[in-house]
Amino acid sequence: METIYKNIHFIKSFAVAVLFSVLLLFIRIFTVGSDFFLFLVWNLFLACIPYMITIVMGYKRLHENNFFFWSGFIIWLAFLPNSPYIVTDLQHIRISTLHSIWFDVLLILSFAINGLLIGFASIHMMQDLLRKRFSKKNTYAIVYCVLLLCGFGIYLGRVLRWNSWDLIQHPLDILADIAKRLLFPILHIQTWVFTLGFGGFLIISYQLVQHYQKQK
Repeated sequence: METIYKNIHFIKSFAVAVLFSVLLLFIRIFTVGSDFFLFLVWNLFLACIPYMITIVMGYKRLHENNFFFWSGFIIWLAFLPNSPYIVTDLQHIRISTLHSIWFDVLLILSFAINGLLIGFASIHMMQDLLRKRFSKKNTYAIVYCVLLLCGFGIYLGRVLRWNSWDLIQHPLDILADIAKRLLFPILHIQTWVFTLGFGGFLIISYQLVQHYQKQK
């Protein structure tokens, strides 16, 4: 329970933020008469999975075991893109009417920001665990690579429509899509523009959060 107690203030604040997002969602359902944006609740649940994984990995007896740590790290990495993925749900604004568009922007942004925050909290916790194994410089290098991989993961989810569960159900198909983009990067330039764009956005955003925490 030590990792939960250590992060209890963040967990309480995040719970309030989630309740606010859900309240906005129910207001839209009752005022507009459409439950279209209910998928945001599921997406936010998926965004929370990496944080849950790092909570479990935070237990000393577990993360000191190399097999458990690296197994957990791989699973965490597979689910991590779900946290910033919600930002791309802003594309659904196109279905909004003139009367609902600004409320819909607020609604989606509230879920997206929650997804980013819980994702960054998870990365920060994983960064602390990595620091026990690597130097500060190497740890930051790993974290930045992870954030770039998140950009690629968002591409796989939003553009190619793969999800984390497909790594188990359709691993060869996913590997084939990845291999094509690695072997023929010029033919898939959109993939790398998307990856670098979102990856760069995540790196800059995470750095800003880190700098703010250090100033406190």
